[in-house]
Amino acid sequence: MKIKSIHTLNERIRNYLCFFLTIFIACSSFSLLLFFWMINSEVNERVDTWGTYFSNRIDFIENIMQSKSSLDYGLTSILRVSQQGEIFNSRPHPVKNDDISRSSLFNKIKDFKPGQICLIQKAKNNNRDEPTLFLTKRLDNSFVIAEFKSETLLPVSPKDTDIFIFDKENECIFYTSDKYNLHEDKIHKIMFSSFRIFASAKIKIEKAGSITVVVVKDISAEFYGATLFMILALATVIIILKRSTFLTWDLEETEEDFVRIKNLLANVSMLPGEKLNHLPAIEYAAEKIRKVNWEAEAEKMSFIENQKYILTTSFFAGNILRLLDEITAHSKEIAISRQEYKDLVQRVHSIIVRMDLNGNCTFFNEYAESFFGFSQEEMLGKSIIGTIIPRTKNNDSDLEKLIHGMTTNPELTPISNNQNVRKDGSSVWIYWSNSPVYDDDGNTIEILSVGTDITERKRVELELHRTRNYIKNIIDSMPSIIIGVNSTGEIVHFNSNAEKNATIAANQLLGKKVEEAFPSLAQYTSRIEKAIETGVPETEIRTPQASQNQKYQDIMIYPLSGDIKGAVIRIDDATERAKIEEIMIQTEKMMSIGGLAAGMAHEINNPLGGILQGIQNIIRRFSPELAPNIKAAEKAGCNMDSVLAYMEDRKIIKTLEGITESGVRAAEIVSRMLEFSRKSDSSKTSCDIRILLDKSISLATQDYNPNKKYDFKQIKITRDYAESLNSALCAGTEIEQVFLNLLRNSAQAMDDWKEMEAQPEISVKISNLGDMVKCTISDNGPGINKDTRKRIFEPFYTTKDPGYGTGLGLSVSYFIITQNHKGSLNVESTQGKGTTFTILLPAIQN
Repeated sequence: MKIKSIHTLNERIRNYLCFFLTIFIACSSFSLLLFFWMINSEVNERVDTWGTYFSNRIDFIENIMQSKSSLDYGLTSILRVSQQGEIFNSRPHPVKNDDISRSSLFNKIKDFKPGQICLIQKAKNNNRDEPTLFLTKRLDNSFVIAEFKSETLLPVSPKDTDIFIFDKENECIFYTSDKYNLHEDKIHKIMFSSFRIFASAKIKIEKAGSITVVVVKDISAEFYGATLFMILALATVIIILKRSTFLTWDLEETEEDFVRIKNLLANVSMLPGEKLNHLPAIEYAAEKIRKVNWEAEAEKMSFIENQKYILTTSFFAGNILRLLDEITAHSKEIAISRQEYKDLVQRVHSIIVRMDLNGNCTFFNEYAESFFGFSQEEMLGKSIIGTIIPRTKNNDSDLEKLIHGMTTNPELTPISNNQNVRKDGSSVWIYWSNSPVYDDDGNTIEILSVGTDITERKRVELELHRTRNYIKNIIDSMPSIIIGVNSTGEIVHFNSNAEKNATIAANQLLGKKVEEAFPSLAQYTSRIEKAIETGVPETEIRTPQASQNQKYQDIMIYPLSGDIKGAVIRIDDATERAKIEEIMIQTEKMMSIGGLAAGMAHEINNPLGGILQGIQNIIRRFSPELAPNIKAAEKAGCNMDSVLAYMEDRKIIKTLEGITESGVRAAEIVSRMLEFSRKSDSSKTSCDIRILLDKSISLATQDYNPNKKYDFKQIKITRDYAESLNSALCAGTEIEQVFLNLLRNSAQAMDDWKEMEAQPEISVKISNLGDMVKCTISDNGPGINKDTRKRIFEPFYTTKDPGYGTGLGLSVSYFIITQNHKGSLNVESTQGKGTTFTILLPAIQN
């Protein structure tokens, strides 16, 4: 027999062939899936693009329909149709038939709800006609219909793609070239037609009556190319498989050698019938080796490699027999050392675990068993993760990553604190000391971990950390500035607001003197020390903020109780409280002044009435129509004509009329002062806004400011009142207060403007605006800048100097108009060109 040199060629060839077939099938499947995925992605991307374009096109046409633009956007006409189907407006040309109530188009849209929009295709007379589309929208009381050719819907033609648009009844209302008449049949994801292959994708657009846009792409070239490639690849694989069978035939002769070698090795390595200890087992194996005739077995081999294998095995068998005695001696020593090591490890009061580089447990001492509740049978050979370390779904927890890192580089994690889990599911914290175990070559083979239970310590630390965070969140949530100081005035704690207001960085605050970080507290250090020493809080400290004008803050110092010496300083923003107190004082003053004015008006009214009554009596005494006057004149030796002539000549009558007119005007002023000074009962009645505004202008005319010396009488007042004005349901005194506020603000602004050259002028206009009464008050003053306009109606906001305004006038006016009367108050202004206030009040319809 011819000796041949082989190893395991037959098995390798078979494995290679199986591997090659697996790779081929996997690659083919993947290529096929990739091909369809690429086609599907491309078609989906195109349908998204054209769907967005179509949606924008519908919005654009809808905007054109509702605008008055000319029809230069591809639209044929735009019709406005009543609910009964009558056309009452058309662009760009009138239509012959102004009634479409019997048309199929109107039957489709007549039940539309307001705001509903739909795209409808006009019925074609024949297939050659270009389709006409209608975009219809239902308004509140009519319809608007846009007519356009189908090419106008999508004026941009897609490349290498057909687009189909279907309505909600799945009727095709638009398509591009459609060379293969695909719209006549139902369009599927993959379609075959005329030996062509098509891929499609669709997107539903909830516009124009729920439209579906379908994009179809011809993938015939790609499909047939891929099919040809698969056929060529399959043919190549068949050829390779056929050639490989010839190689396997040459390997059949090796089977007998392998069978003999297998039987020989099985006989040598056969275990005894009963379980033996290691020394008897070694002797049993040596006896089996001695019984084998290795040279005779080598002669039976057909291949030289197998012969050399048998001879080599016999050489090693002799060496093994010589080593058996040495192994027996060393085994006794190892047994003693192992017992000592076991006693030490098992009885120590610590958790001792060993694991290999795969994370599998190789040792688990008795204390670990009692602590975790797992037996050695449940742990040995099992992964640490999933037993004493909880396993997560994606194996991505920090603890799992730590274990994976330890098995890769154990030297990098000498110690760690881990939250482990017992068998009963309870969690425990363990302090682990980790050491790598090396083999004789210095390679890491295992990891030895010694653990100590620190669960109670962790619980105390966690509770302490939670308490600290809770207290910190409480003081950080307070709007006040909180500063804690010790007995020497050094900062030991502060909240977030204190951090923001400190003059030094937050990371340098601790240990600093409080006056260094907060200079505004420097003048109160003695009071801080006094509060700490006496234990009595220091409160009612109000001081202006140094960094901002008209800002105030309240400082309170509370000493700590108990054995710890220190204090807590609280600083609150008291600006609003100070303003309110100031307003209350001002209000009391104004109430006193109002009462004084009312009393003075009453006192003036009495002598004024006497003067007017006396003037009337004088005029009656000179009347020639009264008989007593004629008798008195005759008794005096004159007649009434001469008396009247004398009075006329000396202009006594004109003087009396002037006195009467002045007295009446003074009485009217007193009456208005009394009416305005009375407390409003906020009762609403039907009022003529013109009368209220005239009364406010008249009252403002009497306004005089002794500080600024401006006179409202010097301002030109221009009135523009509508004749048929609706009345408004309002509280007259409140509306007069609003008008008077606006008039005074305009007068003061024009007087303060030094660059004003034109004559000061205020224009008032009152007119109807739907169901509202509109009143505008304009001036030609300096105007208001943008930043001031944004805050003009805020309470306490004022641009006037301190002492000349509270910042409540416009805010109260805004509240009266918007809240009390459900109206609106707006301001428009341009710097250097004046300001206009617009008031809208609900009207009472005539």
